[in-house]
Amino acid sequence: MKRRAGPMLIIISLLMDAASANSQLICSHQPITALAGDDVILPCHLEPPISVSDETVEWTRPDLDPKYVHVHTDGRFIYKTQNPSYKFRTRVFMDGLMTGNVSMKISKVKVSDTGRYQCALPSLQKEASIQLIVRQSDMIGSDKPVTVTVGDNVILPCYLEPPLDMTTETVEWKRDEEFVHVSQHEKDYLDLQDENFRGRTSLFYEEMIRGNISLKLTNVTELDAGSYTCNVPKLQSQVRRGFINLTVEPVGGHSGNINTEPGGGTGLSPGAITGIAIGVIAVLAIVVFLVRKNRRKITTDCARPNTTGRNGQNREGSQEDNAEAIQMTMQRTMQRTVMGTVMRVMARI
Repeated sequence: MKRRAGPMLIIISLLMDAASANSQLICSHQPITALAGDDVILPCHLEPPISVSDETVEWTRPDLDPKYVHVHTDGRFIYKTQNPSYKFRTRVFMDGLMTGNVSMKISKVKVSDTGRYQCALPSLQKEASIQLIVRQSDMIGSDKPVTVTVGDNVILPCYLEPPLDMTTETVEWKRDEEFVHVSQHEKDYLDLQDENFRGRTSLFYEEMIRGNISLKLTNVTELDAGSYTCNVPKLQSQVRRGFINLTVEPVGGHSGNINTEPGGGTGLSPGAITGIAIGVIAVLAIVVFLVRKNRRKITTDCARPNTTGRNGQNREGSQEDNAEAIQMTMQRTMQRTVMGTVMRVMARI
């Protein structure tokens, strides 16, 4: 039996060499995209699969110095050669090495982790590369208040720029720290939802793949007014929340109390406006009365006997013309004054 052990080992070794020679190291041809703060796996494996538990597995980034991201040999991690920026953030899957899985996991990725990674099995002369892209998106809300009328539906806009797939992320909408809507993996979790919003909120799940996490609110009430925030807790960016102010107006487009903030309205009560309108009507009636009275006076003066001027010309025609001109001028002046006053009051109403 001992004499046969040697040849058997040789045969097994030859078979393994043949298998390794036929195996190809395959990494993802598509870039791996992740959000800053996420954990990410750079997939790489041998096809057909063979065990590499006793082989050296090297993950490097050629643009770094030192270039080694993770080195695994003889069943252990060689930390002395690792680039300091990856300290305590990388590992390979021990069980996976037996089936040719040499993928590497990077925890809590940073924007600086973006780059092309090389996976190598030096003893087998196998090598492949993979691209990692780590993005840092901003949450964009609305710079201007969103205005809606009571009873209508409204969309509160919120999206990520640049766009990122949000279908697997947790999305939270709040108003003044009260939960309005919570979604995770394209499912609604409304246990914490404020009862005032029950049955009236929804997200556009078909748009979440493009980073759109806008909220639809139906049958709006005056109680819905306030400051809203959209948030993806896992997102690590400089702007982690989007802010939207919702203004709700009664049916008719104005509130029951006409008093508004400084610079935003008249500051007059309904009673004061009614009094001004009545006063304008009274002034208009007085003006009409005075114009008619003055017209009768001018007509009477014109009916008196006229004298002849120094040059023998009759002054009757001249007086009639002057009276008519004065009358028309007074009418136009009164009309402009009254109409101007009325228009100013109506504009304030």
